[in-house]
Amino acid sequence: MKQLSIVAVTVWALGLTVVATQAPNPPASTAPPVPSDPPAPFYAHIVASGLRGGYQVVAADMNKDGKVDLIGLGSNMPELIWYENPYWTPHVIIRGAPRMINMAAMDTDGDGIPEIALAYGFGTNPSNSPGNIAILKANGDPTALWSLKEIDAIPTSHRIRFADIGGQKILVNAPILGAKAREGFADPDHSATPLKAYRPPAWKPETITEANLGVVHGLFVGDWDGDGRAEVLTAGYTGVFAHGLGRDGAWTRTEIVKGNPAEWPLSGASDVAVGTLNKKKFFVTNEPFHGNLVVVYTDDGRGGWSRNVIDSQLFNSHALVLVDSDGDGTSEIVSGGTRGGPGTARGFKPGVFFYKTADATGQKWNRMLLDAGIAANGCVTADINGDRHMDVVCIDNSDPWNLKWYENRWQAAETAGNPK
Repeated sequence: MKQLSIVAVTVWALGLTVVATQAPNPPASTAPPVPSDPPAPFYAHIVASGLRGGYQVVAADMNKDGKVDLIGLGSNMPELIWYENPYWTPHVIIRGAPRMINMAAMDTDGDGIPEIALAYGFGTNPSNSPGNIAILKANGDPTALWSLKEIDAIPTSHRIRFADIGGQKILVNAPILGAKAREGFADPDHSATPLKAYRPPAWKPETITEANLGVVHGLFVGDWDGDGRAEVLTAGYTGVFAHGLGRDGAWTRTEIVKGNPAEWPLSGASDVAVGTLNKKKFFVTNEPFHGNLVVVYTDDGRGGWSRNVIDSQLFNSHALVLVDSDGDGTSEIVSGGTRGGPGTARGFKPGVFFYKTADATGQKWNRMLLDAGIAANGCVTADINGDRHMDVVCIDNSDPWNLKWYENRWQAAETAGNPK
């Protein structure tokens, strides 16, 4: 949607669309307005508070009881904690890993308890960011302290994900900048940013590519080309790329889209997620890096992708995930920023939003409010309560630093007479 002369607000519960001319800009001292979007059909529950520097949440069964547990990562926390479903009992995993920034979980040794990959020692200046990568392993009892084994250190290691590619479990590490980058995220030299992989049990580092330039912020794992093998997608200043591991053991890199058409460093994309729309593949980005746009890409029928900006009202976008909340096979979008616009008070909660397609082609989307009281640094989806409906979990990056799960109430909304 364009942010120039008109604003369109869709009232989901009534199925109406109201179009009004844009009001004059308010005085600088006026507090940011509370979002007026209709509510998304979810009910919020607080799992934990006080996760200072709330940055990421991972959903995984940590103790083989069949329930989805949650791991909350706070970058300013002295420990990493997992919360046991259903009473959210906290268990400390490790202590003494400063400036944690990202994690991933996968059972790599077949014992039923996931190993956790952890990136810590993070900073945006490569000279002050060792970028430690470690594997955390439970010592029999997952509620007791885990062991930590460092496997690598690459400056600004920032995003890590596990992938299962042709039966081979692989950890992927995407630093946000190259070791030679200067002037922070501006990176005027367009320096190379490496993408690394590690395979258990040796966890020896290998290079996927060094062709990505500047900031690489988004990392997504999924079967992009439909060949039954997962690809690794990155989003950054130079666009969105798919990295595939061939059966011959060689990595390939393919450009998907260039993203935001502005000049560096406002080019490219910040995050990417892939889903299904009316039985066809589509993907979503936040653009540009820490930007204000939610962008939907659909197949243009000519081997390319049509770009459709569906929201331009975010600020410092940092959460993006897709979820099929109503079980119809079409993905909905969850996205939000972490700050308000220029002049907004520190700690302002901009909210996280839920977008549902209003047509079969994905050109029109209704925006709903998932939570007005959060600055979501990261969100994931999982069936938290075992009712076979996908829920959403988000972590807050400002006081009171909540970890929250949003119970899917779509069935209840339908019973109450609200349309899909």
